[in-house]
Amino acid sequence: MPSPALHLRAPLLWLLVPLMAGLTAARVWPAPGFGLGPLVWLAGLVGIGAVWCAGRAGRLAWFAWAAALLVSVGLGGFVLLQVRHPAWHEVASRPPREVTVTMRVLQAFPVAPATRSLTGLAEIIATGEHDRELTGRRIYFSAIRRISVPPQRSGRYVIRGVIEPLPREPAGTGFNDYLANLGIRQRLTRAHIMSEASPPTWFQGFCARTQDRLEGILRHGLAEQPQTASLYLAMLLGEKAVLSAEQENAFMRSGTFHIFSISGLHVAAIAGAIYYTFNLLRIPRRPAVAVSLIVLWLYVQITGASSPAMRAFLMIAFLSAYQTFRLPGNALAALAAAALVTLLLDPLQLFSTGFQMSYTVVVALVVMGRPLGEKWLAAWRPFALLPKADWRWHHLGIDWGGRWVLGALAVCWTAFLASAPSGIGYFQVFSPGSLLANLVIIPLSIVTMWAGFVSLVAGLAGLLPVSVLSNTIAAWTIVVMDWLLRHGIELPGVYFEAHFRSNWLAPAALVLMTAVLLAGAAGRWAPRHGGYWPPVAALALLLILGVKFG
Repeated sequence: MPSPALHLRAPLLWLLVPLMAGLTAARVWPAPGFGLGPLVWLAGLVGIGAVWCAGRAGRLAWFAWAAALLVSVGLGGFVLLQVRHPAWHEVASRPPREVTVTMRVLQAFPVAPATRSLTGLAEIIATGEHDRELTGRRIYFSAIRRISVPPQRSGRYVIRGVIEPLPREPAGTGFNDYLANLGIRQRLTRAHIMSEASPPTWFQGFCARTQDRLEGILRHGLAEQPQTASLYLAMLLGEKAVLSAEQENAFMRSGTFHIFSISGLHVAAIAGAIYYTFNLLRIPRRPAVAVSLIVLWLYVQITGASSPAMRAFLMIAFLSAYQTFRLPGNALAALAAAALVTLLLDPLQLFSTGFQMSYTVVVALVVMGRPLGEKWLAAWRPFALLPKADWRWHHLGIDWGGRWVLGALAVCWTAFLASAPSGIGYFQVFSPGSLLANLVIIPLSIVTMWAGFVSLVAGLAGLLPVSVLSNTIAAWTIVVMDWLLRHGIELPGVYFEAHFRSNWLAPAALVLMTAVLLAGAAGRWAPRHGGYWPPVAALALLLILGVKFG
């Protein structure tokens, strides 16, 4: 019987792909001089034509329907970005100047403990008479707070500082480029937070208090290991990890830096821990999934509701709906639905490195990782001549160990192929060693996060000894990970400094790799189409023709 992993249909791709094309066009070209109204009418008329063609029979009608749908949704994407971010193509012309504005905090970046400075992203909601063009603009701010209450997300604060245009950087090369992709064109520096205009909502206050309580639980027993505790809090609560230069290089060059920010891996690990807890309590599957998603959403909000965490939550929510309720139908369709909702909520997510990397990797795992793993497992027959009824404990152990290694290797190999262009384009590193590093580090990081989950549950229940024991296990696991990575990158061939010859090759490489993966899945990875080798060939061509090493 063919594997269900090979039967992947995602009708929403008919909406998602042209939407992304329209958003990309809006990023490159400004709105036409005659305004957006005619484009809206055109998109609507073409959409009506698509609906009319859908009810007709014949190949010509099908082609007309497809063309009309693509044009209509593409125009819709173009208009969506222009409406949501009308200042995208505006260039700040005024020189740096001192302003006093009221801002609403969108995201506060983690800072070192006991510091008075604060950085983050905000939206200006009120200005003085001479700065009204700033109203509604997103800015990056760096400030010292003069109030006793730490600024929190959704809070409104009066701030005074120097506003200036954001310095330009080559695409994909730095923090300013990251900000530019979020629609931020100005920064407020040398600033002081003067007063609180209005406090955060009661829910945000609850999240802040809960985060402080959870941090206290995770610190039990780790008072003498401040650096390990810092890494631990970064993995569980999204706090700022205090890394030495040696550690930062080790995690970056080994392709494992992602384990220290709340992202897909962390949200998935916590989701699994929550689900298995409800499973142990014998709660029926569907109520368990529903309650798990509610608890997981609270966890994401408590840890700061960062964009990567929210993307991961939407992915897991749609994948859980597929697995539990058979909606939207398969894993690829669930991912397409999650991406579509993400872009409708925030179109600028499309241009963020995190969105591009996370969806490329997860799509690769769905369309290639799973069927490749099933193929390898089908070939794994270590004791084929011995009836399974006669197997002893060592037979079972070897069989289980081999199946685990093959399954994990298929996942890591697929993730390596999908993420290698991103590592080169955005981090200037090609890490062949990440294949082995992630094979070892990801299971260890999951152990750490599950230990942290047990610590949090035990701490909230008042079981302090269990919490301390769990924290100790997590701390020793982090020490082992740190030692392995710092010594592992000293091996020859683990990483190479590399960059694309042109900046546009970074996003183009992701598009190419995703297209090759989807084409392979559409052909069910048949040997006559090259089997599982086309992604390898695509990566090899990119390395040979588009990458400069050193």
